[in-house]
Amino acid sequence: FFLTPKVGFHSTQYQLQQQAPGVPDHISRDVPLFSIDSGMVFERPLQWFSQEFTQTLEPRAYYLRVPARDQSQIPIFDTSIADFNFAQIFSENYYVGGDRVSDANQLTVAATSRIIDTASGEELLRGALGQRFYFADQTVTLPGVAPRTTHVADLIAALSGRINRELSVDTGVQYNNQDRQVERL
Repeated sequence: FFLTPKVGFHSTQYQLQQQAPGVPDHISRDVPLFSIDSGMVFERPLQWFSQEFTQTLEPRAYYLRVPARDQSQIPIFDTSIADFNFAQIFSENYYVGGDRVSDANQLTVAATSRIIDTASGEELLRGALGQRFYFADQTVTLPGVAPRTTHVADLIAALSGRINRELSVDTGVQYNNQDRQVERL
């Protein structure tokens, strides 16, 4: 098992030129963050067609708390919304780039299972399922983007495996619970 607490502080300073009247040329932002990542790995032997494998079950929970800070005066230079995928649901920021630090009060839960060849240690198959739950509405956004008000994110699932030594397959799906439709596959 693992338990990883984290306390951090994100501090940014902007020194801008040729701002519009009434817009400050010096802007600073200080945002604390707290997260705790936890998980376990369970293993069991598995035999299939007289070959020995190990199957794992790996539940994981990740809580993230980042208080909201008004960032509306900060211009957008290189920031966009991060791609929603299995890796991103465990990240500290909803955005990619330095111009926005998202507020968060959320819990992500997921489970992964792997089939591993016991003799070689090679991972043959992996399946994962995860979802994020929000305890507060979003307040930090990009200009023109409406804040999120739902309290459950889309369900993310992934499946990958080896077909042979040279060929593998990797697939993922994003399912929208509210609209009951696949968003991406």
